[in-house]
Amino acid sequence: MKKSISSLLFVLLVAGCAASGSARYSASATTPRLVYVSAGVQVIEDYDEPIFYSSNMYWRYDGGVWYQSRYHTSGWVRVTNPPAPILRIERPAMYVHYRGDARATAAGQARADDKREMKEEKREMKEEKREMKEEQQDAKREEKREDKQEKQEAKEAHKPGNDGHKPGKK
Repeated sequence: MKKSISSLLFVLLVAGCAASGSARYSASATTPRLVYVSAGVQVIEDYDEPIFYSSNMYWRYDGGVWYQSRYHTSGWVRVTNPPAPILRIERPAMYVHYRGDARATAAGQARADDKREMKEEKREMKEEKREMKEEQQDAKREEKREDKQEKQEAKEAHKPGNDGHKPGKK
């Protein structure tokens, strides 16, 4: 009997250790909405502190010191030499809850808009050039037609019997 209790206890212990289970883990990282500040610099829109994005890093100015991180929420490291676009920000504190220009709310939006405008201007200039060329060609054709007509009229005027009188009447 003592042996059967020991065996039962052993079976229960092994069964408890052999239990299976599963765990699920999910995480989501959100990218903050950035708005254009200046060339090469964006700031997190309507955020409680001014967190900038430039040169593939986030930048925070606190107490006269610049910090950088790959994440906008943590991992800040003090930096003594931030990139030039960050150093050009005159008053970082004014970007707390910054909304920015409505048409430049995505990263690089201003550059994309400029590129589109330049492409459109180039297309318009090309179209104007084509129209001017057509007008010049039309003017040349008209000039040639008029010259031909003048020559024909001059030729007709110099034909014998073309002195302004009808033949057979005097």
